[in-house]
Amino acid sequence: MVNKFASIYLGLAGYGIVGLIENITQLISSLTSFGIQFTGVRAIAAQKNSDEVSLHKTIKFVTLFTIASGTLAAFISVVFAQQISKYAFKTTDYTIWFVILGVYFVCNSYVQGKTIILEGLQEVRKLLLLNVFVNIFGALVIVVCYYYFYLNGIVAAMVVTSALNAFIFWRGTQPYQLIKVTLNKEELQTNLKYFSKSGGLLAINTTIGLACFFLIRMFFKPIDNGHVLGYYHTGNTLMVAYVGIVFIAISKCYFPRLSQTLQQKQKEDGSLLVNNQLELCLLTLMPVLFLLYLIGKSCIELLFSTAFLPVYEILVFGLAAIFIKGINYVVGYMILSHNHIKTYFYINALSDVLNVVLTIAFYRWIGLYGIGLAILVNYSLSALYTLYYVKKSYDFKMNKQVKNLFMGLTFANIVVITAYFKTESLWFYVITFCVFMIALIYSAVKLDTYLFDGKTSKKIRSFFKK
Repeated sequence: MVNKFASIYLGLAGYGIVGLIENITQLISSLTSFGIQFTGVRAIAAQKNSDEVSLHKTIKFVTLFTIASGTLAAFISVVFAQQISKYAFKTTDYTIWFVILGVYFVCNSYVQGKTIILEGLQEVRKLLLLNVFVNIFGALVIVVCYYYFYLNGIVAAMVVTSALNAFIFWRGTQPYQLIKVTLNKEELQTNLKYFSKSGGLLAINTTIGLACFFLIRMFFKPIDNGHVLGYYHTGNTLMVAYVGIVFIAISKCYFPRLSQTLQQKQKEDGSLLVNNQLELCLLTLMPVLFLLYLIGKSCIELLFSTAFLPVYEILVFGLAAIFIKGINYVVGYMILSHNHIKTYFYINALSDVLNVVLTIAFYRWIGLYGIGLAILVNYSLSALYTLYYVKKSYDFKMNKQVKNLFMGLTFANIVVITAYFKTESLWFYVITFCVFMIALIYSAVKLDTYLFDGKTSKKIRSFFKK
């Protein structure tokens, strides 16, 4: 609903500006957070089964660290507001936007701190419930702000929603209040040194990634009056915001569990957990992505408007890339959980730089199709090295089920993409529908077996036997 409203009231160029501002705020946050979203979760998860005092001291430090990082981000946004406006928009007219966004950074850091605590404690149900409230009220605020303030409503919505989110998380996390613990000077210094050292490279890593996205957006911004920037942001929204809910679930549930397992030196359990998560990830993505191939154009028209239909050209190769991203995401957390930060940094930094080069080169070669193809090639190269590294360093191997599933998915993607380019529209939809139904049935049966011991399948079979 929010994206539909934004596409109507802001248009293609305006919607692209939304992505540009989000990119800038994320860039500033990553510069000041020192990767606390990873190191904080890992530290709390590792302390979960230790004594209560140690756990609460870790939680208290994470809370102080996030508030400090948010304050620093606000300071940077306010002090350099004029320069940011001039560089991003070629004018200083938007300086006030980045001054006002100081409030956003402080409130957002508070929410981040509470989120890290809930993730580390593996309070997934509470976190999901709070996010439901955040999304509902946030959507209402965005609609009102866009309707009354147009482009100025972008920043207004970000500030108001961040303040509202902070209030919701404050109320929702009161049962998890700290016991009275005191951090002495030595503990503060030790924690600061550990989190800064462990998270410093992650912060730089995230910053490089966001800076690369920013460079891509700045490249697209002047093309076709900003329309290509709008297409690019919409493609990312569809592939990250909607499909990416699977990856959010992985980061919230799987990463803390894996960190805790490896912390306890349970190597075989860790490998089993990674393989299980890989299979679960691919089974969940399968029907969703093939459904998007099938009804992608209708979704774009429904969620945005007919002016955004060219975005489907990005999805042709981009959706196939999401399967590869699933492997990178799950296996990559193995490197993080072993605290091999430098390796994780090099893999992601190289991938981010390649993203810029490939996106610009492929866009110039085949237009919007090239954006999706660049993502596919980039993720594939990253997956090859990541799998090689974890096999060599941790003796990790994909089990037979995951290998067969991935090979089947690769073949299905080749069939669908070939049908798109080589057959008439009707045949493309017929072939894609068949692939989608096979994927849906296979995923449903497998997930039922793994999650519900096959009870749903048994009930269906017994119903038809009557």
